[in-house]
Amino acid sequence: MGRTVFVVSHTHWDREWYLTYHQFRVNLVRVVRQVLDALESETAFRHFVLDGQSLLLEDFFAACPEETDRLRRLAVEGKLSLGPWYVLSDEFLVRGESTVRNLLLGHAVAAHYGPVQKVGYMPDPFGHIAQMPQILRGAGIDSFIFTRGSGDEIDDLGLEFTWRAPDGSEVLAIHQCEGYCNAAGLGHEEMWHAHTPRRVDLERAVEHVRGLFAKMEARSNGDVWLLNNGCDHFPPQRELGRVLEALGDAFPDTKFRHASFSDYIDAVRSRASAERVYSGDLLGGKLHHALSGVWSARIGLKQKNDACETLLADCLEPVSAYVHFMHGDEYPGGIAEYAWKLLLQNHAHDSICGCSTDAVHREMETRFAGVMETAEETITRQLQRLLPTFAREAPDDRPTRLCVLNPLPERRTEVVERLVVLQPLDYNIERLRLMDDEGRQVPFEITSVRYVERFWGVDYRMLLTADAQHERFRDYEREFADRILRTEAERDRSDCFLTIRYLAEDLPGVGHALYALEERDAPPPETPGRVAVTADQIENEHCRVRLYPNGTLDVLDKRTGNRFTGLNELVDIADVGDSYDHAPCPDSEEISSRGATGEVRIVDQGGLRGTLEAAFTLDLPSAVTSDRAKRVESTVGCPVRVRVTLDADNPLVRIQLFFENNASDHRLQARFPTGVESKVLVSDGQFAIRRQPIEPPTGEDWVQPPSGTMPQQEFSLVESDGRGLALLGRGLPEVATGPDGNDGVTMALTLLRSIGWLSRDDFETRKRANAGPTLFTPDAQCLGAHRFEYALFAYDGDHVAAGVKRHSRRYRVPILSVQGVADQAIPGGEGLVEVGTSSAVTTAIKKHEERNSLIIRLNNPGDGAIEETLTFGRDIARVWRVNLLEERLSEVLPGSPRTVTASLGPYAIQTLDIEFV
Repeated sequence: MGRTVFVVSHTHWDREWYLTYHQFRVNLVRVVRQVLDALESETAFRHFVLDGQSLLLEDFFAACPEETDRLRRLAVEGKLSLGPWYVLSDEFLVRGESTVRNLLLGHAVAAHYGPVQKVGYMPDPFGHIAQMPQILRGAGIDSFIFTRGSGDEIDDLGLEFTWRAPDGSEVLAIHQCEGYCNAAGLGHEEMWHAHTPRRVDLERAVEHVRGLFAKMEARSNGDVWLLNNGCDHFPPQRELGRVLEALGDAFPDTKFRHASFSDYIDAVRSRASAERVYSGDLLGGKLHHALSGVWSARIGLKQKNDACETLLADCLEPVSAYVHFMHGDEYPGGIAEYAWKLLLQNHAHDSICGCSTDAVHREMETRFAGVMETAEETITRQLQRLLPTFAREAPDDRPTRLCVLNPLPERRTEVVERLVVLQPLDYNIERLRLMDDEGRQVPFEITSVRYVERFWGVDYRMLLTADAQHERFRDYEREFADRILRTEAERDRSDCFLTIRYLAEDLPGVGHALYALEERDAPPPETPGRVAVTADQIENEHCRVRLYPNGTLDVLDKRTGNRFTGLNELVDIADVGDSYDHAPCPDSEEISSRGATGEVRIVDQGGLRGTLEAAFTLDLPSAVTSDRAKRVESTVGCPVRVRVTLDADNPLVRIQLFFENNASDHRLQARFPTGVESKVLVSDGQFAIRRQPIEPPTGEDWVQPPSGTMPQQEFSLVESDGRGLALLGRGLPEVATGPDGNDGVTMALTLLRSIGWLSRDDFETRKRANAGPTLFTPDAQCLGAHRFEYALFAYDGDHVAAGVKRHSRRYRVPILSVQGVADQAIPGGEGLVEVGTSSAVTTAIKKHEERNSLIIRLNNPGDGAIEETLTFGRDIARVWRVNLLEERLSEVLPGSPRTVTASLGPYAIQTLDIEFV
């Protein structure tokens, strides 16, 4: 029996990439209309794949609503494949939860126009996460088609194999031999001539396929092969019927079928040719470029994305669910969907990766701002439901109330800071006391008192965090201090801006508490002096930190006596790469902050919080030489401020690094010598804890050898013999390791990579090959002011027992608060849900997309089975296990009227659907 070759016609859209959104839509309209015309008029076109991205449909119909019926008819007839994704995202730069929403929204949009393609078509992301098989199976998809990510294992696996997730879920994996464009533009000297009216050369088409067959013969495990007839933004193949006829004549023992990916997958599965099994990430560059430099290109995009994902998944949805299910407000489902779609549009892999044109990335900034503003305004309105801004019945706006909301499903005790605006109502500040819901005094600190001219352009009472309040007010203070700041003698005509700080204890999981700021005669309780600050040291009950003038610091873990020294050394090196990859100069030396001179000052020395700051200048070469062989001799000063903070009752050493980037063509890292001997770097990943070898494979015969950098989500750590150090980051997804000089491991966190080109072909680390168009992108130099946030956590034992993930979640998810009045306020009490232990991670708390029930998604990121008890603030009627598309699978019996026990195997993702009484 001869071989069967499936020819699948498709057009691949990397979202904008090198086109702005408006240019993108013009091209999309042109190509999709050509596709529809070909399907209707050319008998050879039996099927076409619209790349699997449902966002394309929304974009197309926004521009061409008159084409809705035609496309829907062709889809229903089985001539078009739609979905299953909303966009083709990068998997390592977004959360696992974002990938789930990508599938959820992709299915919803595609289903509006026709049947959803149940194929895991993921041709171009720069690597694939180990949990992807479980995610795909959770959406009813049992296949995976890919190009990038294979290492040496591909030599044994072949083109068809079984990919197994850490939990045991499996999919049929298909490696696209020579890539997703392997049969694009058949009959042309260059495949890009498919965009032109040039004549189709049938002999050239045959010879091209003959060359592909030789490579497939060497790697395929069966006799069913795949030709991908399309590429980036490609129109339909011209003269397809003649091309297929010529191929049939040239290869008489081969049956050519023009069909869908689903048809191809069914045929491979029927041959049982994918018996070899692989488990783990797909991050290698043996056959195709891995392009790991995208983890640090345009780092500001990564920081904004991290903030947006946190705001949507960890704040907006849990707060909305709490106010809806516990207090009867309408759930803002339409607004949440809008915000998620806006965010996912930035997750297209060439977008979030930072490897597009400057104009495209400027449009991304606008989308990120839209996500933030939508979510923050929605949360603010919901908190106003709990605590009104103005009194309706009372004669004035006294007494002042604070609503403090914990979005995480666990009880928390945190230091809370708030800028309180007291209107000119003759408060006696010395008599102010902070009272909790039960009328008990809460120890608090007043850290600043300022009298300010009344100005209602900004309502500071409704800003959700003290950081947002201070940042907004600093702009006015810097510009108008002489006009707006008043003396105490003018207090009766001025607002009093009172910054207070207190320890909010035992906040309910996904719930709120109210605090009253009132005048009382009772003496104030003592503010706990739990943080001690001296000229260069901060200390709490957990650790002692010494900060040096060059920004490095030492940490003593007081519980174990473990000491970590020389942490946070800044190291800068030339970068002559591009947005896809870092490349050092042939002649370039590292520049370290160790030799910098500066000074340390005390920023904050309250009893609940202490902060030190080191300020210095890092002198860096201004650029590389014109031949890109070394850095120029002239230098520019790059001011640096390193702030280190300890809070009471918190073991984390929080670091803010402010860096004024005045240099081009370089990479900046913060390095942390741990003194820990280990062969493995443990990193937080998507629905799993990733264990990455310190020594990567050499990859000498790879198209692109390993770069030495590794991806992370929330943190990375090394641990051995009861000694561990975790490095937590916010929107800083690239780490590296190296020796620390004492048989231990140094962790290096990439802070900034400054490069000026989208792609180049003149550096060795990518073997002088282009990865994209050679376009000038000066914005990718990332000049100007930057702020990086990360934290250190010293612990003993292993990271699971030490609760590194729990501390990371608390570090990343803020306590939200607003200021209001007592009139019509809703008292705090039970929260919506609390998770019993710190082992399971809750990645979603939201209302079901259609039903009035609560969706909770749990993940066991480790390799041991666990049981998790969830306690709810309302009585439960029924509970179901559902898949990732929120379709019910089986009913679960509650453990009690308000509890549910979930059993999670190693690395399991489990979603529950809770219906309340």
